[in-house]
Amino acid sequence: MPDTPARRPFSPGLIPAALGLIFLGAFLLLRNEAKPGRAAAEGRRADLGWALAGLDGKPATLGDHKGKPIFLNVWATWCPPCVAELPSIARLAANPRLKGVAFVCVSVDEDPAAIARFVAGKDLPMTILHARGPSPEVFSTEGIPATFFIDAGGVVRRQVVGGMDWDTPEVVDQLAALGASAAPR
Repeated sequence: MPDTPARRPFSPGLIPAALGLIFLGAFLLLRNEAKPGRAAAEGRRADLGWALAGLDGKPATLGDHKGKPIFLNVWATWCPPCVAELPSIARLAANPRLKGVAFVCVSVDEDPAAIARFVAGKDLPMTILHARGPSPEVFSTEGIPATFFIDAGGVVRRQVVGGMDWDTPEVVDQLAALGASAAPR
């Protein structure tokens, strides 16, 4: 009878894989729990002083739109869901019912030139800005794209994390209602 090697109950390569699965499971469980600084923004005051810059490098803030409802989208050129939703944001921003709403898209790309190259030649009717630093806590999310509806008084009324088709009748109605509440009486 030939010598047969002793059978091992498991392969040593399985240990790192098993540990990886355990850590992944723990991460997924913990990620869904509330974290300080990551609470939902809805009902909270927006930070209109967020340090931003135009594509020309000039300083800007969300406060430049104070007194108007703001559709704020946080995105990046390297983020496929962000890029995919931009056309629907552009169509939404061009909707005549929403002429009183400021549409602001803030890119978190590190290189402002990359943003400028990306938007060059595109007819985007929204204000494109660059984040000069980390987002304020109220706009801090687990991912991008992240979109916030801010009323004319500076309160976040809706927060959506993840890509979406924005030019729907429901969204138009929500934003129009924010604009109507800002109209002088």
